[in-house]
Amino acid sequence: MRKLLSLMAVFVVSLMAVVSAIDAKQVEFAFVKVNDVDVTVDGTMLAVEEGKKLDLEVGLEGKADMTDIEVQAEIDGYEYSDYESLTAQSHVFDLAKGTTKTVSLELTLPKKLEKSEYLLKISVKNKDSSDLVKEIKLAVEPVRHGLDISDVAFSPGTTVKAGRSLLTTVLLQNYGDKDEKDVKVTVSIPALGVSATEFVDVISTAKHNIEYEDVPEMFVSIPATAQPGEYDVKVTAGYDEYESVTKTFKLNVIANELFQASDKLVLAVGPESQNVAVGQTATYAIALTNAGTGSKAYMVEVVTGDWANAKVSESLVVLESNKNQVVYVDVTPTSAAAVGSAQVASVAIKSGSDVLQTVSLKANVAGAAKQSVNLRNGLEIALIALVVLLVIIGLVIGFSRLKKDDEEKTYY
Repeated sequence: MRKLLSLMAVFVVSLMAVVSAIDAKQVEFAFVKVNDVDVTVDGTMLAVEEGKKLDLEVGLEGKADMTDIEVQAEIDGYEYSDYESLTAQSHVFDLAKGTTKTVSLELTLPKKLEKSEYLLKISVKNKDSSDLVKEIKLAVEPVRHGLDISDVAFSPGTTVKAGRSLLTTVLLQNYGDKDEKDVKVTVSIPALGVSATEFVDVISTAKHNIEYEDVPEMFVSIPATAQPGEYDVKVTAGYDEYESVTKTFKLNVIANELFQASDKLVLAVGPESQNVAVGQTATYAIALTNAGTGSKAYMVEVVTGDWANAKVSESLVVLESNKNQVVYVDVTPTSAAAVGSAQVASVAIKSGSDVLQTVSLKANVAGAAKQSVNLRNGLEIALIALVVLLVIIGLVIGFSRLKKDDEEKTYY
């Protein structure tokens, strides 16, 4: 009796195993393609390169109605598979009898994959059946030219103030068979229009070993006018003349308090109008005083038409509270300026992207102006105006303190 029961149990288990197995009566591989190469025929050997992507297309033909099935592609035998997965899996789907469904999967071969033969296993699975498996032989070969950006470090980090610099350190990885020469590495922030570039003479390789090379540090200046927000930082390495690899990172730019707009700027200009001959230079003095409570940075920009060339002695002025500085604007009329005409050079004082004040400098184009006299007079007037300005500011501050003291005495 026991033998009979044992035989019956074995029969039932065997029957269940047969019933639960996915076989050609339920589904068939209609086609299998790897990188558009048809590998449907068993025993096909496909040559592929390490570090490259495998695009898989698996066509399944339903011989019977099936539910909750999925397709999985995997490669076994990679030493670092616990860090770099070599498995791709589809979502669960149903397959009706008499229909063919195409499943697309993607696998990327690691750069450290050794030169050897591997089996790409494509399995059709469901929750209560054994797998239907198709095996494809892969002959993995090293690439001739293979360069990658192994690591990137930013200082002071991925958050930086406007007006500061971003220091970028890049580590390159050569995993190909050939040395890479004259590698061009660029760090750029396209939205801000800034970039920095360095060149690496050679990144050697030997016996298909992966080699690394540090790139000289690169500084990218963040414009003082940059709006706060998140920006893309692109790190690109160009090699082998036509090849390149790019990685993108996120940079958070925050406002710099030195470049915040302020209405506590006091200007004194002397003189505002001068006579100057074509080819000679008129110098205007502009005294900037920060009457605010904190340090501020101001940008000075001068604009003329084609009638003159102009430049400023200091385009960026940083002032602590109640400090001042004189900026000189040189204006030289060109041959396009008509003798006897009155022209204007516009000077804008900005904080960040905000224009705080605009000064109009007038130039009477003449033929007999002596630049040394104009310059001396201009400087004298500017200094006098600056002294008067400082006296006024001192009086205002003193008056405010006296008023505050009087209010406190009245209170008590």
